[in-house]
Amino acid sequence: MDTPFAEIEIEPAKEHSSAGKAELRFFSPVLQPQPIKPRIVDPIREKFYEMRRLASERPFACNDSELFYRQARFMEDFTDSYEGNAKFNMYYPYYQHMGYDYLRTYFTWRTKVRNGEIQPISLSYIFLYIYELLSGIGTTDPADGLSKLLAIWESFSKENTTLEKYLPKWFKDYHIFYELPQSFSDFVEEHNLQRHYSLTLLFDEKTENKLEIWNNISGYDVVNSKFYKDGNEQLLRDCFKTVLSDIQEFCSIRDTRFEDLLIYSVSRRSPWQPFKQALFQSQTRQTDREIIISKFERYFCKNGQWTANLPIYYSSQKDFVGYVLKKTEACLRQATGYKYKLVADIKPGSKPFRELQRPAAKRAELDKVIEKAVTDFYKDLTRTVVKVDHTNLVRIRKEALGTQEQLTVPEEEVNTNVDYQPLPLRGVEDDAAIQTPLLEKQPDEQGELTMSFEDGWKALKEALTDVEQKALSIALKGEESIKVFADENSIMLEVLADSINEKATDCIGDSILEIDDEMVLYDEYVECIRPIIYP
Repeated sequence: MDTPFAEIEIEPAKEHSSAGKAELRFFSPVLQPQPIKPRIVDPIREKFYEMRRLASERPFACNDSELFYRQARFMEDFTDSYEGNAKFNMYYPYYQHMGYDYLRTYFTWRTKVRNGEIQPISLSYIFLYIYELLSGIGTTDPADGLSKLLAIWESFSKENTTLEKYLPKWFKDYHIFYELPQSFSDFVEEHNLQRHYSLTLLFDEKTENKLEIWNNISGYDVVNSKFYKDGNEQLLRDCFKTVLSDIQEFCSIRDTRFEDLLIYSVSRRSPWQPFKQALFQSQTRQTDREIIISKFERYFCKNGQWTANLPIYYSSQKDFVGYVLKKTEACLRQATGYKYKLVADIKPGSKPFRELQRPAAKRAELDKVIEKAVTDFYKDLTRTVVKVDHTNLVRIRKEALGTQEQLTVPEEEVNTNVDYQPLPLRGVEDDAAIQTPLLEKQPDEQGELTMSFEDGWKALKEALTDVEQKALSIALKGEESIKVFADENSIMLEVLADSINEKATDCIGDSILEIDDEMVLYDEYVECIRPIIYP
């Protein structure tokens, strides 16, 4: 009895109750039942429910793109006027993963866009609308869809640079997949989209702004160079066209296509999928056809399946293009006497340069092609031509005839002991209509003015700069290297010679020197040049 214990006394119930009823005393009193009110029906919410139920019809056979297309068709004509504005951010946005507020915000914005009111909104909503247009949702035909895509591009591309990563590619795919009346090249030109298709337009002869096109794939940004920004934009554009033309001619001589310097090969017909990185499901029957985007880019549709031939570019294309642009600018800087020089270089072992070595071409040869192209371009650009007003031709001929009569000597007074030798004038043809002892001012076939012989040499002396006179002096003596002299004065030997010859042509009607490794005077003009250099 030493074990501790406790006693519990339970009073008997005052009234008899069932076990179930006795247990209820441990719970709170039950509330009185309330009447169930009828549920308020939201027709917009019901529309969304009905749209979502499309996902349960084929839960294992329906992918995201197909489900998006079916739901987009279901909601194609839906409009809304929601006052809220729910911010939305989703990768690959589509209706199934969007809440009530997101859906209402989107369809309200889409309603305004279709009415011509394009307002700023979250980027994910914009991509959702683009997906609809790519699939033909809310469009009357492909041309209408393209027009609406352009409206989005023009409204948001400047603020949302992400669109530049996708929409230009989808523009091209749109022209390939849908049969449009306008060609892709005309579309690009009309909307000034060339910079987004540099590789496509690289070898297109109709492309005008070749400098910008090539610069887009270049390792050297020529449009940001100091020379370009110092007012030489058009000069570089025009010069680069000449360089490309001469390189193409050089490749032709080497039995190499110009395109082979950048393109390694063209792929065989491989499977092609339109609108990659977009929610897109093809639902229209595609006719068999071939689409040519460029010389090296073709697309084929056969029995609804797409394939393509696509160019494969050298991995070193940026280095090679950068070299060509930089070399062009370096030569043009030297030709124009620009105060800052530029050195062109390229990574050693570049594949395009190895391609040039068929059968024995070297980088140095390409350098010469570019240097000559720039020299010839600048020579033609700075060539001075003296024009004659054709209305004065009659007066000039009358004056010449009057001079002829005054200088005519009777036959019996002619001194037969004088051995008359006409002055050798290179490049000047005799004018049968005017026979004069001196070369008076007469127009040639192009209307240019040929000055008298004596006045011409005086004019040449006045036209020559100090550097040019010094160069002629060295040429007369033949003791020093004119090339060294030209380099010391930061001018290309060819440019120096061309400048002298141009002035000589303007003044006496002929060139006076030629270029080999050095500058050589024509023998017949040596004695004429000596008095103006050493008076």
